[in-house]
Amino acid sequence: MRNLIIVMITSVFLAYCSQYNGIGVCKSGEKQRWDIYLIILIIVMSLFIGLRTSYNDTTAYIRSFNRSETIQMFLSNPENLDIFHNPLYYAIVSLFRTFTDNYRIYFMAFAFFNTTLFVRFIQRYTVDGYFPFAIFLFFAFGTFTFSMAAMKQVTAMAILTLALNALIEKKYYKYYFIVIIAILIHTYAIGYLILPLFYTNVWNYRGTLLLLGTLTIMMTFQSSISSLLEIADSAGKTVTSDEVFDGNRMNVFRVAVYAVIPLLTFLFKHKLSSRMSDHYKLFGNMSIISLMFMLLALMNGANMFGRFSNYFVLGSICILPRIIAELFQLQSAKVIKSIAIVCFLIFFVYENINFDETYRTISFMEFIDTLF
Repeated sequence: MRNLIIVMITSVFLAYCSQYNGIGVCKSGEKQRWDIYLIILIIVMSLFIGLRTSYNDTTAYIRSFNRSETIQMFLSNPENLDIFHNPLYYAIVSLFRTFTDNYRIYFMAFAFFNTTLFVRFIQRYTVDGYFPFAIFLFFAFGTFTFSMAAMKQVTAMAILTLALNALIEKKYYKYYFIVIIAILIHTYAIGYLILPLFYTNVWNYRGTLLLLGTLTIMMTFQSSISSLLEIADSAGKTVTSDEVFDGNRMNVFRVAVYAVIPLLTFLFKHKLSSRMSDHYKLFGNMSIISLMFMLLALMNGANMFGRFSNYFVLGSICILPRIIAELFQLQSAKVIKSIAIVCFLIFFVYENINFDETYRTISFMEFIDTLF
């Protein structure tokens, strides 16, 4: 995992340079200018993702691309337009396939698109002085490596950052329009349809009901999930029981990490609620939703529920810096942040200790050669 650590350290350093030396953050009334450090940060992260030839589901995505139809053939088959079969994603892939048979172009384009949206979102909503820490959390929570494993979902997650912008600005029609686009790319984005209900204080009655509902489902897991699968099937979205009852359970260590931020928001909810703006309260509730799916993954269906959980992890990444900044004085905050970095780094190493066994890549010059 040496190369992964190098990319993480480089990205955090560039985030630091962007924060303190960049020229992209301008005062009101000034013309927006480019932040060269932020651009390099996006390039570094995108190249690491886009140049891969093997990691997790990469081989499956390569095969899928090679088997893809041209856009004309794709649109001529009505079955391809089923809203529950990720039609927009496959239409985009078919569009790429129409003009090239080089899957590396397809990988690189998605890498730059998704990374740009993620980084810009994190930069926009991270409290001043904590951008490098937030980029570190983006790696530590596994969102960066997840970008190489689930292209459909990650693309939907990236697009949903635009939906979150709209929700924070209370532009609800725009929010739901973008959410629908994300759903057409990856169906699991449907969870965002109810997110506006949680644009409120953390751990109010809605958060409590969510926790109670999750615990109830956990105690009646087999029957409750079977009923939900029947509802999904009747709506046209078929999820096989093997996908949920596959015997795979989420690692307890990972669940514990995801529980840290919801626990902090619970312990200090009154203090945080009176000090935080509405969008940070939204991020706090997103961290709670993310944990609820992780708790379900403890029972079974770790892959499916883990994917649902990942849709809301950006809330955790953005709110933890705010929690530290609000609860502690400057010097104490530095100590707490250092402790958090050590703890999350241990988790990061634990999760990626075997990264090099599956990750393969080509050089940038080899990528250039494939273009000609």
